[in-house]
Amino acid sequence: MHGIRAGPVALARNTVRRARSSSLATPFRPASSGPVRYWQDRTRLAVKGAFAAAAAWLLAKYAAGQPDPYFAPLAALLGVYSTVARSLRESVQYIAGFALGAALAIPVGMLLGPGTAGIAVIVLAGMLIASWQRLGNQSAQVTFTALFGLLLGGHQPLHYVTHRMSEVAIGVVTGLVVNIAVFPPLQLRPAEHAVRQWGAEIADALVVLGDAVTDPRRGGQLWPQHEKQLSNSAEQARGAVRHARESLRWNLRASVRQKVPRPDGAVLDALEELTTRTRAVARSLLDNTAEETPSPIPAAFGEEYSRLLPMVADAVRQLADQRGHTSHGRELATLSGAQHHVEHQAACLADGGAGHVTAQRLSRLSAEMIREIGQP
Repeated sequence: MHGIRAGPVALARNTVRRARSSSLATPFRPASSGPVRYWQDRTRLAVKGAFAAAAAWLLAKYAAGQPDPYFAPLAALLGVYSTVARSLRESVQYIAGFALGAALAIPVGMLLGPGTAGIAVIVLAGMLIASWQRLGNQSAQVTFTALFGLLLGGHQPLHYVTHRMSEVAIGVVTGLVVNIAVFPPLQLRPAEHAVRQWGAEIADALVVLGDAVTDPRRGGQLWPQHEKQLSNSAEQARGAVRHARESLRWNLRASVRQKVPRPDGAVLDALEELTTRTRAVARSLLDNTAEETPSPIPAAFGEEYSRLLPMVADAVRQLADQRGHTSHGRELATLSGAQHHVEHQAACLADGGAGHVTAQRLSRLSAEMIREIGQP
């Protein structure tokens, strides 16, 4: 936040220049640290998946003596997801679905065999069992496994199911071991990038609103696009942070100090509040000008407020930069000093006069934003 030392006017100009020249990713772009990093992560995961599938096939074929262990490489892929926690969850759900399907195939195969009646019973019962929500994304395995067991195992499905179960166990364990032991994935960079982009979108919106104080017509034209970008960037940041936190669970690398910071809950809470306050400022400024008899914002107050919002925008960018953000008392004091000037101008307005209510509301909102910035 070095820019705050340069004074309110210089800071406002610098902030507007930076905001207008920024080359941030569009809100429709996946939240990540860039396409290079994305493809690096995907390539690493694909290589691990290929290694796990090949290893599971070799182990099941030569160590366990299975002639055609096609379930082993399929099950191995379940252990190689983008997070260790999800790999564990999907693997457990797959095993549960497979076991339920096998348990269904054995009695139906012995009693009805692989005919029309047996298939109908398998599909009906399998789909009902698959409705159990704890099976998650692997619920379809119940019906698939039961059908395979019935059609390929015939009237004696137990032998077939037993061999397939050993292949599944080998595949799942192999995939999990590979994913946990070989560079277990962390998703901190995409979260860092998404949070920083969220802060930048808030800051850009505040700069536009600062211009809207003196040019409300142009502000009204630009605001809908910024409001949409705010929603998109906030949604992407929340999803990226959830993914990052999940990637830390059951991850051996989570205990190792990382260069990339972990998602800061206090910063995320502050950005949530700042997004809400930014929208409230927009409503106060733009809805006021849209009324049939708008209350004009006095020039003295408007000038101070149009200088304050870019200063707040610069502070928001610094807040969202989790790697470099630190709270400095002097810089926050400068920001608070500018807020004091705004409050003074609002207090000088005649009570009940033109623009008094709007000015008081805007002053309160900026004070709340500065307080949120200072808390983390």
